[in-house]
Amino acid sequence: MKNINIILLIMGILLSGQSMNHVNAYFGLQTGFNYSTYDPDDEAGTFTGTGFQIGLGMGVDVNTFGVRVAPVFKTTSFNRTIINIETGANYNNLFLPVSLQLKAGMVPIVSPYLSAGLAGNFQLDGTAYIGSLKSSIDDLENDLLLSLALGTDIKVTKLWITPEFSFNYNLTAEDSDTQNRAESSYDLSFSVGIYYAP
Repeated sequence: MKNINIILLIMGILLSGQSMNHVNAYFGLQTGFNYSTYDPDDEAGTFTGTGFQIGLGMGVDVNTFGVRVAPVFKTTSFNRTIINIETGANYNNLFLPVSLQLKAGMVPIVSPYLSAGLAGNFQLDGTAYIGSLKSSIDDLENDLLLSLALGTDIKVTKLWITPEFSFNYNLTAEDSDTQNRAESSYDLSFSVGIYYAP
């Protein structure tokens, strides 16, 4: 009887160990829109604007933890009005976030998560304008952002639908040429991903 109890205990430990090492890999597409702000700290107001994004998403989940990489093409727009004249800039960007996720599988098909990570934003091209006058931007920037997100994986067999809301704060928004100012920038985005988990 003692041997049977020991065997049952070992089997229980092995089975729990297998469940603790449940791994899911997935990949797919995502799209969404964003709202961006940039405050140049020049007492003339904040630049704001909207854009869209589309790209890839891939990741690996191990139990309640996950890692996701989601390179996307992202447009951003910044504008403000001074004395009835609209000024601003539009950019095309490569946005590359890498995030760590903490997931809670509350029910079998729904898995809410929180995530935190870093993202690189690489400006590919841009156009500045003052009223109807437009010019190409040559001084493009690469920035590093802190990315925080809240979302959920809705799992329908091997297809996952993932709505996500994220906050991205630019850690490198300050311009070294304007040391007397403290520029700041952030964006809010909502996206929906469709992923396949083989």
